[in-house]
Amino acid sequence: MNYTVPNYSISNKEKKSSNVLKRMVVVLTGILLVGIATVVYLWNLPHKKVENVKGISITAAALTKEYNANEQQANAKYLNKAIEVSGVVSETDKNQDGGTMVILQTGDPMTGVQCAMRDKSIAITKGQAVVIKGFCSGNGITGVSLTDCVLK
Repeated sequence: MNYTVPNYSISNKEKKSSNVLKRMVVVLTGILLVGIATVVYLWNLPHKKVENVKGISITAAALTKEYNANEQQANAKYLNKAIEVSGVVSETDKNQDGGTMVILQTGDPMTGVQCAMRDKSIAITKGQAVVIKGFCSGNGITGVSLTDCVLK
C-alpha cells in the first residue's frame, strides 16, 4: 500500500494575503484605540462655567425681539454663548429635575425668557427685577432658553 502525504505548504500568494489581513487588523485596532482615547479625553474635559465667561448684556424683551425677527441670525449671535439678561420675573417654577426655572417678562404674554437656574434653592420672587447670566440654548415654543444660570 502506497500512501501519499498531502502537500499542505502555503503558497506565496496565500502568505501575501495573510500578511495584508494581519496589517489591516493592526491598523483598524490602532484607529479604534485612538478613537476611544479621543472620546475619553473629550468626555473628561472640564465644563465651562458661566461665571468664568464674559457675557453679552441684553434685555429679555430685546433678546426675544431678535429671535422673533430672525432666528438664524440670533442663533449665530447668541447660541451656546454666555449672555446676561435683564428683566422682570413673571414666574418661577420647578423643572422635571427639581431645579428652579425663572421666566422673565418680554412684553409678549405668550413668550418669555426661560432661565434654568443652577442653584435649586435660589429665592426669586415674581415681579423682582433681576440680571441673570446663563448659556443661551436657543428659541423654543415658549421663548428663548438659558441654561446653567446664575443671578448676577
